[in-house]
Formats: sequence, structure tokens, C-alpha cells
Amino acid sequence: MEWLIETLRVLREVRDWTDRRGENGERSAATRRAVHRATQVVEAAVEAPIVVERMGPAREPRSPRPPRDRQRRNNRPRGESRIPLDKIDHHAETVVRRLERAGFKAYLVGGCVRDLLLGLEPKDFDIATDARPEDVKKIFRRNSRIIGRRFRLVHVHFGRDAIIEVATFRANITDDDASAEGQDLLIRRDNVFGSEEEDALRRDFTINGLFFHVPSGQIIDHVDGLADIERRYLRMIGDPQIRLREDPVRILRAIRFKAKTDLVIDDELLEAMILCKEEIRRCAPARILEESLRLLRIGYSQETVRLLAQTGVLEILFPVVQSYIEDSTPVRIEPDEEQEDGEVVERDRLDHVLAYLDALDELIRRGDEVQDCVALAALVAAPLLEAIEDPTLDNVDRNHLLSDWLVEMGSQITLTKRLHEQLRQMFLTLRRFNRRSSGRRKRGRGRVTKEAVQLLEISLRANGRPLDELEDWEQQISEERPRERQRRGRRR
Repeated sequence: MEWLIETLRVLREVRDWTDRRGENGERSAATRRAVHRATQVVEAAVEAPIVVERMGPAREPRSPRPPRDRQRRNNRPRGESRIPLDKIDHHAETVVRRLERAGFKAYLVGGCVRDLLLGLEPKDFDIATDARPEDVKKIFRRNSRIIGRRFRLVHVHFGRDAIIEVATFRANITDDDASAEGQDLLIRRDNVFGSEEEDALRRDFTINGLFFHVPSGQIIDHVDGLADIERRYLRMIGDPQIRLREDPVRILRAIRFKAKTDLVIDDELLEAMILCKEEIRRCAPARILEESLRLLRIGYSQETVRLLAQTGVLEILFPVVQSYIEDSTPVRIEPDEEQEDGEVVERDRLDHVLAYLDALDELIRRGDEVQDCVALAALVAAPLLEAIEDPTLDNVDRNHLLSDWLVEMGSQITLTKRLHEQLRQMFLTLRRFNRRSSGRRKRGRGRVTKEAVQLLEISLRANGRPLDELEDWEQQISEERPRERQRRGRRR
């Protein structure tokens, strides 16, 4: 059986090579057809034993399975693995083994391998294989789905929430040896299938180009990524300028990795990030918004914004925040009326923005669920509140100014309608929180949301004010929820 599987692998490599060449002519077409037919015949022979095993006589009942303590994994050969095998998702391991049983190569790749080597907890487990999307779909059948246009891959579902992403090895469609001058290198489609080595070389950073073979416990390194992980170094695979122009969102990914893992950015990569920052405007708006929000939600938004300002990317994504930071006028923080012997504090504008982000990071670190609107509000709170707190404005003008301000911000990162409305309501509610009437805080009417209370906490922490009033507003939320459910029931 082993020689048959090896024959199948060789045939698939030959098939992929002939498809990539794409030569015209009757003889070339006949060769391609012959290779495809031979591959299909061997595939059928490899799959036949699996079908016979499933259709065979019923087996004797197994003894109850012991608790999932990873005992099975501890018995397999570990080789020189540097990855703790007990931290690998068992669904991902199932997918890898089923692909290999069908005669395909399959590895854990990308962020999960990087995070495990850096001692972090992976958020998800992705798999790379030489199986085409149609082959993966055929193996996993009903619990799999092919998705994507720019990058076709397969989602394998295990229950409602567990999804393992399986991608076919791809080749880089851009020639690194070509001159970058005057060329449009932006990748719009990425479905050119390739070999294992080509797939590693087409990835963005060396720390993301590592493959992990689960059954043997071996790390496969085609890009010297292990050395960069050991010295905590962030380096681009290939020419940084060409690779960033292929996909400018890689600039934001580099900033996220630096902020999250405290890696040292390669000098050549940092220079390319500054030179190519304008290319970000060419990316799909949805991707820019998604990556921008991820930068704020990782729990290191302070360092993230520092890097965005250092590379000039902050001016591309959030010019209103950049303009606010560049203003040399210090921010005056008035003492709370209930604080005795309070003094006026003057603060640099960058430090004022970072104070809001530090409060956001505190919420994330303690495990609070932080929505996109809260993360975005923490970034823009300092300049936005300064604009709408102008005492010369009445409520109508203030509402118009708030809407116009959000529209201007949305022109850069293309806010969704939902995000726009959430932000508007949150800042209006924040003003209501801060209103006083006869020396007492005024509740007013309208629904108070959890997100608005989180923004209130961020604002209080950023301005060094006591958090006593949070309990009062959180109590109002708990009182309003039953009434809200009751109103919804009446509507139905």
C-alpha cells in the first residue's frame, strides 16, 4: 500500500507540473489527459481499501473510550519536535490523518505553528495539503464546504463552532526577480496551485512559513523560519517591497506581530513598510477594516498605534487621529467635582490617545468581551470628544457634528452602517452619562447598552476619574434587559 500511495504522490506532482506549464499543441494536451487518467486510476485504487473496510462485517463493540487525556499522542514518535503535542486541536489532527490516509500530504501551517513555537495559545489551526479543494470536499463530504474566490479553500466543520481551514499548496504568481518599477503587483486572485516548497516561499513572513507534520512531530522549514523564531526576528520572505505591493495588508500584519510578540522588525522590511504605506489604499475596504479592528483587539493597542504613527500608516487609516496627535496644544484634564484638592492636569495629545487605549487593553486582558465598536471608539474617543464637547454647540449642532465626523472617518476605512450607528449611539450615551443635574447624575430615557458602559469605563480610566458610577449604570442594564425581552415578546 505504501508504494501505491507514493506512486499517487508522484503522479499528482507530475499532473500539477503539466497543468502549470499550460503548453499548447495536440501532443501536450494528450500528455496532460494521460497523466490525469493515470492519477484518477491510482486514486481509485488507494481509496478502494477504505471503502471495503467501511462495508465489511460489523466489528465487536469497543470498550468505553477513556477520557481525552492525549494518551494516544504521547505514545507516538515525537522526533525532535519543539511543539507541545498536547496543545494541538484534535479536530485538526483528525483532518491531517484522513488526508494522509487518502494519499495526500498534509501539514499544520501558519499562525498555529508560529504561536506554539513562541509559547502562545493558537486561535485556530490551519492545514495545507497537496489535495485540490475538490479532493478535500470528496473526502469530508457533507461536513465540508469550498469557499472563496481570490483564495479557494475548504472549511471542514465539526459541530457548530469548530471549523478547520484546509488550503491547497499554492505557487507565487509574482516573479521576485522582476523589476518592481511600473508594475501592478497587487494580487487579485491566488488559485495557482504549486508544490510544498512553493507554498512556503509564497507566504509573507519567515515565521509563518513553517510546516508541522503531526504524525512524526517534525517541523519542516524551507525559509529559515526556525532561526528567526529563536532570535524573535520578523523578516519577509523575498523582496520586502515586492511582497508588500503584492498584498499591502501585510504591513498591518507586520505591525500586529510586532506589537503582540515583541519581535524585532528587519530593517529592510521596516523601510519597505514606510515606502509602501500608500499602497494600502488599493486594498479591498472590507479587508482594511477587518485588519484595523484586529490591531485594536489584540490587547496591545498602545504599541500598535505607536507603530502605526511611526510608519505613517496611522495617517492613511485614521487621519483625524493623526491630525489630533500632531497638534502641539496640550490637553487639559479638569478634576472631577467630587474629588477634593483636585488639580488640572496637562497631557501630551499622543499620551492622551494612548491613555484611552491602555484602558481598552485593560478590559481585554481581564477577559471582557469587547465588540468592534468599543475598540474603535477607544481609538477615536480623544479627538471626537474634544470636537463634540465644544460648549458653544447646541444639541442639534452637536449631533450633526458627530455624524459628519464619523462619515469623514468612514471615508478612510469604510465603516459599515452598523458600526457607524453603534459609534454614534455610544458617544451620545456617553454625553448622557456625564450630564449632571442638581449635583446628581441624570439617567434620562433610552436604552443603555453594555458597549456604552464599557466606553464610559474607558473614558473614566483614561481621565483618572473614580469608577463608582459604573455600578449604577450596570444595574440599569440588568433592569432593562427583562423589560426589553418582555417588549420583544409582545411584538411577536
